[in-house]
Amino acid sequence: MVHNGIEYGLMQLISEAYHLLKEGAGLNNDELHDLFATWNKGILRSFLIEIAATVFARRDDLTDGRLIDMISDVAHQKGTGKWASQNAMDLQVPIPLIDTAVAMRELSAFKEERKAAELKFAIAKEKVDVNKNTLIKDLEQALYFSFITTYAQGMALLAHASEEYKYDLNLADIASIWRGGCIIRASLLETILSAYSSQPKLANILVDDFFTKELIKAQTHIRSTIQSGVSLGIPVAAFSSSLSYFDSYRRAWLPTNLIQAQRDYFGAHTYERTDRPGIFHTQWD
Repeated sequence: MVHNGIEYGLMQLISEAYHLLKEGAGLNNDELHDLFATWNKGILRSFLIEIAATVFARRDDLTDGRLIDMISDVAHQKGTGKWASQNAMDLQVPIPLIDTAVAMRELSAFKEERKAAELKFAIAKEKVDVNKNTLIKDLEQALYFSFITTYAQGMALLAHASEEYKYDLNLADIASIWRGGCIIRASLLETILSAYSSQPKLANILVDDFFTKELIKAQTHIRSTIQSGVSLGIPVAAFSSSLSYFDSYRRAWLPTNLIQAQRDYFGAHTYERTDRPGIFHTQWD
C-alpha cells in the first residue's frame, strides 16, 4: 500500500514536470524523450523516468502521431493511494504530497467540468518569458528534491505504522527490496538504504546528513520551478506540497498556536502553554 502511495506521488510529480516542459518550455515529444533519457542517467535514474522516455517516443498505430497525444488525461486508480492517505490520517502522519497525488487523479476524472471551466475562464496561454534551459535545469533538481520528500513521507508512514501496529519493520530491508523489480525502484533507494542501515531508528530521512545537504542545494530550484508554474498558470500541486512539507518540517515553530486558540475560543477544546505543563482553557469573550 505504501509502495503504491509513493508511486502515486512520483507519477504526479513527473506529470507536472511534463506539463511544464510541454507548455512552459515548448518541448516536443522527441525533445521530451531525449531529456528524460538523459535524466535517467543521472540523479533521477529510476524505472518511472525510464519508461516516461519510452512513452514519448512511441508512435501511434492508429494515427500518424505519437501515442501519448492520443491518450485521455483522465487518470484511473485502484484505490491503494487512497488507502495510504486514509491510513496516514488514522495514524496522524502527514503525507501531503501523496494526498495531493490522489486528489489530482480524482480531479482529472471531472473531464466535462474541466472542459466547461476552460471555456468559462477563457484560458489564454500566458505570455511569460521562460528561459528554456533554466527551466530544464530547475526541473531536474525540483524532481530530485520532491522524489526525496515523497520517499521520506512513505518511509515515515511505515515507521509510525510499525510502532503503532507492532510490525517490527526493518526499513533498510524495505528499501533494499524496493531496489529490485518494483515500480518505484530508483538509484535514490541506495542512499535511503544506507541511511536506515546506519540509523535504524531514523525519524525521517530529511534529517539524514546526506539528504539534508541535497535538499538545501536543490531547494532554490524547486522554488523557481513553482514560481514558473504559477506565472504560467500551470498547476504544480505536487511540487508545492513537496516544498510545503519541507518548509514545515524544518520549522521549530508553526502558526498552529492560533488554531489552538481558536479551537479553545469556539469549542473550549483547551490548549497547552509554552511556559508550563498542563491543559488550559480561557474564557475568551
